[in-house]
Amino acid sequence: MIKEIFELQNQWRDPSYSFTQKKRHILNTLISNLENRKILGLIGSRQVGKSSLIFLLISYLINEKRVDQNEIFYFNLDDLKLHELFTQITAIIEFTGKPEIIKKYIFIDEIQRLPNPGLLLKEIYDLNLNFKIIYSGSSQLEIKSKIREHLVGRARVFEINRLSFSEYIDFNAPITRKQALEEIMIYGSYPEVSLERGTLEKKLLIKDIYQSYVERDLTDFLRIENIEVFNKLLSLLAMQIANLLNIENLSKSLRISRVLIEKYIQILENTFIIKRIYPFFKNYKKEITKMPKIFFLDLGLRNYVLNNFGPIEFREDRGRLFENFYLLELLNKDIYSLNKINYWRTTNQTEIDFVITGENISKAVEVKWQKKARPRSFDSFKKIYTDYGTSLISSEDFINAKI
Repeated sequence: MIKEIFELQNQWRDPSYSFTQKKRHILNTLISNLENRKILGLIGSRQVGKSSLIFLLISYLINEKRVDQNEIFYFNLDDLKLHELFTQITAIIEFTGKPEIIKKYIFIDEIQRLPNPGLLLKEIYDLNLNFKIIYSGSSQLEIKSKIREHLVGRARVFEINRLSFSEYIDFNAPITRKQALEEIMIYGSYPEVSLERGTLEKKLLIKDIYQSYVERDLTDFLRIENIEVFNKLLSLLAMQIANLLNIENLSKSLRISRVLIEKYIQILENTFIIKRIYPFFKNYKKEITKMPKIFFLDLGLRNYVLNNFGPIEFREDRGRLFENFYLLELLNKDIYSLNKINYWRTTNQTEIDFVITGENISKAVEVKWQKKARPRSFDSFKKIYTDYGTSLISSEDFINAKI
């Protein structure tokens, strides 16, 4: 049975198979990490394109590096029948054959399905066999608890995001930059959603993604019992994008404990639905130091939760949607997740949307839907942080290719 499933999942072993996946900007970085011995991890939301990237890596190995197809093994663990193969290392080695001089490549999709994947990967790695292991996972909560503690120093993990603005344009060429920006702000940038041109089909695909998330991640794996309350919380968070997150107010509105609110928000963040951005501060006594701001990692999902797919020109929330969009661009550009992204706000409500700090960047960015005069908040910020640059970003900068 395992062999039959394996053959179905590895159709590229047939010489007539053709790879059709569209390339992502992160692909070259992943390819460069095929040469080292470290385990390569891809984490991110369901439907974000992790499996497509795996197939692109397989395509590279076969078509460009000329690796023998029989030295490449792909296992999608959404099929539970494959799990018995991963109960013992000896079973894996017996199935793949022990690597000698020629390296074997083992791709494991949705690895969080296994009960103890981290220990298994550690044991394989420590045997110092000539394996290159690449895994993907959709739930950071399970990956943290099941994998990371075992793989410190043994793995390099990349978070795979939805499509960036430039990727969206590449996927949908020919498309105008204005149209691409507005589509991302309304329907998000899941690859499959982006490729569908009909608005009804886009909405139905987003609905499918959300229902799959609720059924698989929340109900089946995380055992969330009160889905109704969870959904109500998600709706409140969706209404508050780019605003401060007040746990106390949420607790009162939903009539549930702060502890449960924190738990649910942690789940949403670690299953790649939302992201919290924390305040930038040093020792300035008037700086806010606690409350994070809340953002969604896909604006289509956010709009689905609120049942609002209205056109941008009629939306009162377009400024906050654009701010959220810009954060997603920052995350997409930071492939190795080396930069810190914060916001800055003082007790007298002087605010800057994003403060980006990294090895080669120290910049404060204000984001506006329409171009405006230089914000006064820049002057207040520069008085304290003289070594930071400032930048005002508007939708026109994206539409006119100035960024």
